[in-house]
Amino acid sequence: MANVAKKIALPEDLRAFAEERVRAGAHSTIEEVVRDALEDKRLALLRESLQVGLSELEAGNGVEQTADELIAEACEEAGLHE
Repeated sequence: MANVAKKIALPEDLRAFAEERVRAGAHSTIEEVVRDALEDKRLALLRESLQVGLSELEAGNGVEQTADELIAEACEEAGLHE
């Protein structure tokens, strides 16, 4: 998948937050703040899906899947595309 840059307008409060993160030295650019936030959200959704799956397995409701199948299903349910 090609990595295509798109410009988005952040609401003022989020822009101010991102600018503060850059000023504080936590990130180099506003784009980096947004990219890291999106990645954090993606990982949180995957962890949540994994926890649901593990709970189902422990309850005896599991279905055998490969790791790739499980990740693809979790991404689909979260509205993410690999």
